[in-house]
Formats: sequence, structure tokens, C-alpha cells
Amino acid sequence: MTAQGTDPRAGTFRGAWRHKRWRWMFAGYGVSLTGDFVYSVALVVDVLDRTGSAAWVSAAAVARLAPYLVLGPVGGVIADRVDRRKVLVVFDIVRAVLLGAMAAVAALDGPVIAVLVLAALAAAASVPYRAAGVAATPHLVGEEDLAAANAAESIVSQASWFVGPAIGAAVVALFGVGWALVLDAATFVAAAAMVARTGDLGGGTGGTGNGGDGGSDDAEEETESVWAGINAGVAVIRGDAGLAALTVFVCVLMAGFGMEQVLHVLVAVDRLHLDAEWVGAMGAAIGIGGLVVAPVTARLARGPHAGTALVISGVLSGLPLAALGLTSSKEVVLAILAVEGAAVIVNEVMLMTLLQRATPDEMLGRIFGLYDSSTALTQLGGSLIVPALVAGVGLPWTLAVGGGITVAASLGLAPALVSLGARAERERQALAPLVDELRRFAILAELGEAALERIARSSVVESLDPGLVVMAEGDPPDDLYLVRAGELVVRSAGEAGGEVREVNRMVAGDWFGEIGLLQRRPRTATVEAVGAVELLRVPGSVFLDAVATPEVLADPVRRTMSVRLARTHPVVVGGS
Repeated sequence: MTAQGTDPRAGTFRGAWRHKRWRWMFAGYGVSLTGDFVYSVALVVDVLDRTGSAAWVSAAAVARLAPYLVLGPVGGVIADRVDRRKVLVVFDIVRAVLLGAMAAVAALDGPVIAVLVLAALAAAASVPYRAAGVAATPHLVGEEDLAAANAAESIVSQASWFVGPAIGAAVVALFGVGWALVLDAATFVAAAAMVARTGDLGGGTGGTGNGGDGGSDDAEEETESVWAGINAGVAVIRGDAGLAALTVFVCVLMAGFGMEQVLHVLVAVDRLHLDAEWVGAMGAAIGIGGLVVAPVTARLARGPHAGTALVISGVLSGLPLAALGLTSSKEVVLAILAVEGAAVIVNEVMLMTLLQRATPDEMLGRIFGLYDSSTALTQLGGSLIVPALVAGVGLPWTLAVGGGITVAASLGLAPALVSLGARAERERQALAPLVDELRRFAILAELGEAALERIARSSVVESLDPGLVVMAEGDPPDDLYLVRAGELVVRSAGEAGGEVREVNRMVAGDWFGEIGLLQRRPRTATVEAVGAVELLRVPGSVFLDAVATPEVLADPVRRTMSVRLARTHPVVVGGS
């Protein structure tokens, strides 16, 4: 087995594939996303066939988008406060059930409004799913492979743009809308089975308890807690100039994307004099452009110039839209859109990597939820403004305005975005020595890079004077302590409450406090500094989050825990 930190794949596009648990989540993501695009085709065809109305098709689009606008912040809080693997599995199953119900409505020629209600509910179930998935990725890959994982996920996203609709169109043509929806439901079931194999994905922090009688007071407390979580996410964004700039940047990009969804149809029909279905070929060109550059995006995001790459990709995302107003050639249009696709995937990887690096882990889900909500609003606004602009200034000028806004925002936000990228890289480099030190403690030796980095960020160095008691027998468990220097004595009255006696001594390289945390029991001994001591104090919640799966604790660590318990609580060891 290659030692940690020496794998030649680390930091390259192949790096993410080293992580088995991430591969399961990635597979589930790919299957689920492809199913989403199959469903989008089936939904539009079903609504259009049964109503013949563009207004109903627009209503279907709003039904799918509105939940992100309304529920995005709430979904982010759920992703942070509930076990993320449970969120992903449960909401995959929920979406499978909803798509199955939609298939039944389509097969029975039920009311169109029922289809739209089910579509809105399916979109609502996607909100916490997306937030949990984004927040889970850093748990599964190390910092050095985070950009590679984001790049791989963006490749799937790009590929699904033309693979999913192609499958959807074929299934609808051959078997009908109902079977396309059944196929999509099956993809969600398959995705749930894959995600279930990932193990711990974090989350489950800061939620309200499960006690109480379930009355109105509990509900009010839960509501206040959710709003407090949302406000905390807003406060983090407002207090960080880099994250605030990133938020504005994303919103502008999504407004441009919303405009494109309408403008590409107009370009195909009015400028190229082709059928509206040719938009599929335009989307495929964007996807192909993204696939070409995807392998290099991981290295771009990993280096100190991620912010600069983000700005350049933003400019190159806007220029192609403006350039579409200058040509009537199909070939030139496809080439322009391929350039845009390359810029878009670089953009996506830089955005996601910087967001994950710059955001505190416990806030990542809710901040992504806020992004979901705000970008849904701007995307909707971009789509709605196009008809008025085209009527007022014409198609070429509307294309120029849409692309120009993205270019102007990219350049205007450049200083803040470049600074954010440089800051994230400095923080990563600054953590590297402490991560290496943490890996030398046997209790943490089996952890992955991402878990060690989270521990390094949250650890506090404490210098103790001789005679200071670090923890007392019977205290509630709080943190894990790693001994950097000095000596400590361990005393205990034992489970029978007899005479206090010395049971152990600890020196540099040792640790203590893990028994209370892992077994959820009061402290089993008192630990006191013999001389001057230096400790690393790790918050208990961070440690438990890192070792939530059994396989991350090596057998020697388990034996050490058993020996320590045998000295103070032998009945516990015998009973286990």
C-alpha cells in the first residue's frame, strides 16, 4: 500500500479515484444526474403533448425551479444537522417514489396539475440532497484530491447534458413517457444503494434534540433553530469578503445561464433558421468542450492561482454568448459554444473547490443551500428578462448584454476572487506541517487527508503548568487530547469508587480522552500535568465525526483502549 502523501496520483486528475468511498458516491451521483435529464425530457414531452401550451411548459419549469428558491437555505441546514449519508439515501428513495407516482399519473392520463405538483415535490427533495452531496465530498477525499473530485463530478455533469436527454428522447419515442419516468425512478433507487456504501459523510451537528412531547413548543424551537442556522450562514458570507464576492459571482453566472436557456432557442430559430430541437446539438457542443479540458482542471484548482483561473473562466463564459450575435454559421456557433463549455467546467471546479476550502466545515451545507436559493432566483430572473430585452433592443444586443454582464462582473470582482484563491492556498500550505504531525499519533494514523485537515483546523495548542488537572474522573466527555511534550499522570478510583491510585503515565505521542467520547461515558480517570506540558486539544465533535466509521481505528488503538479500561473499569471490559 502506498504511504499517505507519497502516492504519485495525489493532486492529479487521477487522484480522486484512489478513494473507494468517494467512488461509490460519485457513481450514485452520475446515475442520479443522468436520470434527472431523462426525467426533464419526459416531463416536457408529457406536458406539451397533453396541453399544446408553451405556458404550461413554462409552468413545469417554474415547478422544478421554485423549490430551490424557497427551500435552498433550509436544505443547507438539513445537510449540516442531519447525517449526510441518511439525507442522500432517504431523499433518493423519496424522489424514486415521486417519479413512480408521476409515471402512474402519466399512464392514467391524470391531470397535468398533478404532474406539476409531483415535479415540485421532487425538486424540493433534491434541495437537501444537493447540499449534502457538496458538503460530503471533502469528507471522502483529501485536500490534495478535492479539486480532482470536483473536476470528475463536473465531467459527469457535462456529459449528462447530452447523454441524459438522448436516452430520455429514445425511451420516450420507443416506450412512452411513463416508462421514461419509471427508468428515472430506478436510477434513484440505484443511486441510493450506491451512496449507502459510502460510510460516514459527516453532518448531524448542532441539531435539536429528539426529546420532548412533540408539541408546539418543540416545533417552535425547531423552527427557530433552522432560522438561526440560516442566519449563521448569511453572517459567514457577509463577514468574508471573498465568500461574498464568490456569492455575487455565482449569481451573475446563473443569471447568464438563465438567459442562455431562452437565447439559445432564439439563436437556433432566428439566426440559424433551424428547428428548435437543434438546441440539443448546441448543448452537446458545450458538453464536449467541457470534457476536453476537464483533465487539467484539478491542477488549476489545486495551485495558488485558482482565483485567477476563476476570473478568466468567467470572462470566457460571457464572451461566447455575446459572440453568438455576430455569426449565422452553424459551425462557428458550435465552435463558440465548445469554448464556453471549456470555460464553464473550469468555472464549476474553481467555484466548488474555493467554496469548500474557504467555508468552515460545519457551515458548508447551509452556505451551499443559500447559494442554491440565490442562484435559482437569479437564473429565473435571467430567463424572464429575455423577452423584454429582445423586444426592446433586438436579439444581437440582448446577446451582447447577457455576455457583457458576466464579463464585467468577472473583471469587477477579480481582486476579491484572486485574493480568496491565494488565501485558500496559503491556509492549505500552513496546515500541512500540523497534518503531518497529527498523522504520527496512532489514534489518527488511519484517517484520510481531509479528516486530518479538519482536525488540524479545529485543534488548539494548550500549554499547561505542573499540577494542572486536564480532566477529572466523572466529568462529562468533551475533547480529545494529544500530548506534544511533557509528562502527565493518570489516577483513578476505579469503578468501585475505592482509593485513588496512579494507573498510567503519558508522554509525547500519547493521547487521552478517547474512551469517554467513543463510548459516551463519563471520564474514567483524572489526568494531571507532572511538569510543563504541551497538548493539542481536538474538539470532541470533530474527532467523532472523523472516526465515525469503525475501520478508521487501528487494532493497536483498540487494544490500548481495552488496556486502559482494564486498569480502571475491568467489569466494563469483561462485559464487552
